[in-house]
Amino acid sequence: MEVITMESRAYKDLSEKIDRISNFVVKCESGIKPQSDEEIWLDSQEVANLLRISTRTLQRLRKEKLISYSILRGRCLYKLSEIERGLNERLITCDPQTLDEFRKNYLLNNGTK
Repeated sequence: MEVITMESRAYKDLSEKIDRISNFVVKCESGIKPQSDEEIWLDSQEVANLLRISTRTLQRLRKEKLISYSILRGRCLYKLSEIERGLNERLITCDPQTLDEFRKNYLLNNGTK
């Protein structure tokens, strides 16, 4: 049998992280969408890559008012929640699993909880 020792503070931190992961998994399994403190904003290229559409198709969705956006310093920005809404309402055609994978990877790459 191998014994591993660690500082009590490190153990408490690890225990808290495991609890958060456990709560997240339980919420995901029950269908409850995890809440984030701040909204995720994406630019046109990120959204086009996410949905696997061209930027021209994205422009068409904006023109037809199927997706809302904001312009900041000449760039179109989209809320991730708005993209999800469009997918849920079948305004945008896409594989929903792609969106879940993108959200997970986006959060992991940007160090967000």
